[in-house]
Amino acid sequence: AQALSPLKEAILGFTGLAHLSFAMSCQGEVKSYNDGKGWGFINYEGQDAFVHVKDCNGAAPNVGDVVTFDIDQDPVRGGQMKAINVQGCTGDANAGKGKGKGKGSGSCQGTVKSYN
Repeated sequence: AQALSPLKEAILGFTGLAHLSFAMSCQGEVKSYNDGKGWGFINYEGQDAFVHVKDCNGAAPNVGDVVTFDIDQDPVRGGQMKAINVQGCTGDANAGKGKGKGKGSGSCQGTVKSYN
């Protein structure tokens, strides 16, 4: 794995603040993405950077997309890397959206007898 630059290492290793709002321009490849959940990971310099569809400027990442992004410390995940301002996604940001929370099994079927 390629070593991080001293500046990136200092930024990502700094845990004294709940959120460090300093971003850097980076490039990586989408390693995984879950349409139903709206999140995945980008391989950046041999490490995983979390990505959420809301940070992808109206598109969704697809596995294998080469994307450019800013990197930031993720306050929710204990200082891990988070991709923001992601460009280069080729997927449909609305593909995984639905009305439910995805907890049903879909195993029941029926016929509507009446509808008003």
